[in-house]
Amino acid sequence: MSFVDPVRRLAMPADAQRRYLESIGTAPSADELALEFDDVLHHLRGLDAEVVVLAERIDALLDAMSGPSPVWHVDALACSPQWASLRELAAELLRLLPSDGRPRPLAGSERAVLERILAADFPGAAALRAQLDHVQVLKPWYEGSASLDLDTGGPAAEIADGVLPIDAQVHASGAPVGEIVLWIAGGRLSAVEYAWLTDEPPTRLPPADQVTARPR
Repeated sequence: MSFVDPVRRLAMPADAQRRYLESIGTAPSADELALEFDDVLHHLRGLDAEVVVLAERIDALLDAMSGPSPVWHVDALACSPQWASLRELAAELLRLLPSDGRPRPLAGSERAVLERILAADFPGAAALRAQLDHVQVLKPWYEGSASLDLDTGGPAAEIADGVLPIDAQVHASGAPVGEIVLWIAGGRLSAVEYAWLTDEPPTRLPPADQVTARPR
């Protein structure tokens, strides 16, 4: 078993988690998601510090949920705030792990950047915002790139293909360090590009509070 797979399953939407548990015959218990993560935790603890921090946060939340509780029934996957927090943490962790070529959920930090940009008022903005619940990351543009190809479901926006007409500047400590560009194809978000001004290319999107966006 790849040590990425249990993290991916923790990050899956609740309905996909339920289908997985039913397919392996462990439903109505959701314990298997926690047990699988525990099996690979020692691998994660041997990786980068940022990975270790997120893995320990997930482990601590699972420990806090331990014991007989309705939270371990598959029905709780869709309504429990603990499972929602686990999915968010797992998506952040998955962003840091080696890609296996399969789409992954947007990490919370990545979604926050897109939300910041799409909060601007422009034609088609509402439809693009509605797509955020359906966005998955296909792959980075190259190994270690902060720019990402996206796969997006949801309703198409009535907006031209190409670069979204939003000026999204990135500042750190008051100085400009880059720009975020959103690409549209078929009325859907297709890529997020981080064009940098720094000496070294960024390896992740910036914190959302460093981004200011306005229509061009």
